[in-house]
Amino acid sequence: MPYPQDLVGRFVAYRVDPGGTMNTGMAAQLVNGLLPGQTTAAAVAVYTGTPFNNTNAPWNFTFLKYFAGAVTTAPLAGGAVMTGPMSGCYLCKYTQGGAQGLAHIGTANAVDSAESIAVKTAWRTFVARNDVSQVTGGTPFDYFTTSEFQAAMLSPSAIPSVVGYFAGGSSYAMLLAPVPQSMNPPVPLLKVAGLKSMTLQPWATIAGLRTFRM
Repeated sequence: MPYPQDLVGRFVAYRVDPGGTMNTGMAAQLVNGLLPGQTTAAAVAVYTGTPFNNTNAPWNFTFLKYFAGAVTTAPLAGGAVMTGPMSGCYLCKYTQGGAQGLAHIGTANAVDSAESIAVKTAWRTFVARNDVSQVTGGTPFDYFTTSEFQAAMLSPSAIPSVVGYFAGGSSYAMLLAPVPQSMNPPVPLLKVAGLKSMTLQPWATIAGLRTFRM
């Protein structure tokens, strides 16, 4: 079974970037109201365990960073894309000028905060463009229950995180649990504790949700 399905129950040497907040200095980087260029390439060692053994079969993807108050984007033509951590933001696939992209719509914790209002305004303006089509999306955080979070925890203080993962035309919600030092990992590791296929909704449906109401 190929990645990402074959990763469930395995351990990966990775740290999910916690993201940040949009600031005025980033305004010059915006393209059509969106913030490109917030990506890094990753070649991640995959371990079986325990004991932990490197499989020598790296997991390769592009990581798309989250910024509260900004819509960050990544092209989907170049391979798999991961983004997160998720706590309610929506991820949307879209086509612009024949090229497919992924957008992380960086709402803040409060739907009516200045950051959330700014990012929703930017996204609504973007999807109204004549050259943008086939917009679908979802939020990976909705795919895991409280009991699944609790079951994934490897120690009381090791809080799992949710990320979105897009590869080969498929969309996934992924649950990653930090491995505590008491388990003696050779390097800092995350356990891939869950993976669920996402069903993306059309933008017309998402636009009516409370998250996106202005």
